[in-house]
Amino acid sequence: MSSAENKVEENYVELRHINKRFGDFQASRDVNLGVKKGRLVALLGSSGSGKTTILRMIAGLETPDSGEILIDGKVVNDVPGSERGIGFVFQSYALFRYMTVYDNIAFGLRVKKTSKAEIDDRVHELLKLINCEGLEKRYPSQLSGGQRQRVAFARALAPRPQLLLLDEPFAAIDAKIRLELRSWLREMITNLHITSIFVTHDQDEAIEVADDIIVTDHGGIEQIGSARELYTNPKTPFVAQFIGNSIVVNDYARFQFFHDVGEGTKAILRPEFIAVFKKGENKQFLSSAEEGLVEDVIFRGDSLEIRVRIHGFVLSATRSINDPMIEIGETVDVFVYRLFVIKGDTIELHDNESLKKESVVI
Repeated sequence: MSSAENKVEENYVELRHINKRFGDFQASRDVNLGVKKGRLVALLGSSGSGKTTILRMIAGLETPDSGEILIDGKVVNDVPGSERGIGFVFQSYALFRYMTVYDNIAFGLRVKKTSKAEIDDRVHELLKLINCEGLEKRYPSQLSGGQRQRVAFARALAPRPQLLLLDEPFAAIDAKIRLELRSWLREMITNLHITSIFVTHDQDEAIEVADDIIVTDHGGIEQIGSARELYTNPKTPFVAQFIGNSIVVNDYARFQFFHDVGEGTKAILRPEFIAVFKKGENKQFLSSAEEGLVEDVIFRGDSLEIRVRIHGFVLSATRSINDPMIEIGETVDVFVYRLFVIKGDTIELHDNESLKKESVVI
């Protein structure tokens, strides 16, 4: 059996060379991706990057101009969304305002002409699953935002879909409840073992919830991988900048012990690549450190973000709240451990050369 055939078998959802335009706007550009059965996958990108268009094409709400969409090994381009075995959760909940919680969850089952006894069993099973037992007679207006979203999940799950699609599922919920729902959603989908794809622009959300992340930009796929893979081994400059808190610097050779590698002069720096010390605090990197001026100190709860100006750039570094306090306006020692050098459409990780000379292990 060919490797291509193996790929079809192991991916429950697959998009092959998908293109989609809306007038002059190219929403999807030669999109190729695969989602394995039982995985929880995030489509992550900024507004207009094409992530929602991908989700809507999988759902059958949009039709690609070219390419193939496969679900469970079968091409579904011409199959109506209602026949694709999909549950869809919208950003705005899309609950029926004049139906009770019970009737909202039962809606899809009634459309399928499921028996009354089966509907009753399934609705109460789902109410227990979403921790909303006793709320079946309430209307959406009588629920909190978190409860409404849980009911929307239950309604999508009621007909026992093989694929669950979620469009910005936590966007309309306040921050505290959003954090609780992230953990709940991951646990629920893991227990149900249902293949799920959700759209988000929040990288923290994608990192916390998803097994795999698909990063989109300008209608194309930049990279697919786990959160750790994307963070530690980005394949493109866009991913290196988009994942994490990064800054692009020009003429990176101005930093001590980094020499121009020939192609390009731009580099990407992250807070964990940088250490900031009070004068005289650290002797280890004294000969390799450079002076910087602290422009801001931001309390982050369990740490401090230090913003320091050096070579005309404002860099961010993280310090423990247990370290000696650094003040705004203070002159400090700054040591850059490593950086990503941009070389065309690719990037390379370069370590500070003094680390090799001093045989220092970080």
